[in-house]
Amino acid sequence: MRFDPPLSIAGTGVWLPDTCEIVTDAIREGRLERRHADANGYVTLTASEIPPPEMAVRAAAQALDSARVSRDDIGMLVHAWTYYQGQDYWEPVHYILNELSLYSATPVGVSLGCNGGFAAFEVAAARMAADDRVRAVVITTGERFCLPRFDRWRANLDVGYGDSGTAMVVRTGPAGGPFEVRSPFEVLSTANTSDPRFEGMYRGSEPWNRVPFERAESVDVSTQIRKFMATGQGPRFGTIAATAVRGTVAAALDLAGISPDDPRIRIIAPPRFGMELITRSYADALAGFTKAEVMPLGRFTGHLGAGDLAANLAEIHASGTLEPGQVALFLSATAGFTWSCMVVRAT
Repeated sequence: MRFDPPLSIAGTGVWLPDTCEIVTDAIREGRLERRHADANGYVTLTASEIPPPEMAVRAAAQALDSARVSRDDIGMLVHAWTYYQGQDYWEPVHYILNELSLYSATPVGVSLGCNGGFAAFEVAAARMAADDRVRAVVITTGERFCLPRFDRWRANLDVGYGDSGTAMVVRTGPAGGPFEVRSPFEVLSTANTSDPRFEGMYRGSEPWNRVPFERAESVDVSTQIRKFMATGQGPRFGTIAATAVRGTVAAALDLAGISPDDPRIRIIAPPRFGMELITRSYADALAGFTKAEVMPLGRFTGHLGAGDLAANLAEIHASGTLEPGQVALFLSATAGFTWSCMVVRAT
């Protein structure tokens, strides 16, 4: 998708719990092997007692305050998540709408795994393009990965999972526009590449369940990945994934009218995966393609599920790393598989 004029990220919000789980404790308790700890590079993973939709509400309140956009101006709220939201047979997006008093907003829920936040942005962008009455959208995520069904340290070989609420306010028009404050970022383009041939890597070969956890006590992606690698398909998947990452970045930059060697591209922000996976899937795949620095941001939070995109936007904005006119590439991915890239310019 090409945005001309660009869409503005008017505000971001991230709510992280004060409590966390520490990697040395996880090793001592037998929840994590030291070799995986060294490969992933996490120091702590955020751990919350607050349900995901409530974390999303807190993050959205931050984003709305920073954007200084009236709640009456919000035409849509899109909530994305990867894991259990705290109630059965229930839609969390209506709870978030009510808690934020967004009574004029259309609710939409997005479930696309770890790419949910990115997909939610594209849903918002498409709605704003199709309906000029919708000029501002709130995007939220909320994630809580907790025992007994989800062991944040060992559910996945290459990823540790942290709890969070994230939000962003997206609006039409230039970075200044008729709103009260100037937006920190403009989104120039997005691009996606999907390859469903490897969807079975996370599904495994067990029969379909009738109810959650019918045949397992907890989420166990690690075992599924080991079984997949034992089939000898790992190298082929690695080649396809690297090509997809590079092609997605190239497509997003082309849509934005920016060359890969443009010196304005300063940062590549990957998902908050483990360091070895980031190196293998992103740094190596993009080596020599652009001079931008790959900047991992999740050592003290872990992977925030659908929330990585908004959290990375917020952290880079808070750090002041980008000067006006400079560009960052925000990368996202989900098992199944889909790879995504967003081209953002600092204002």
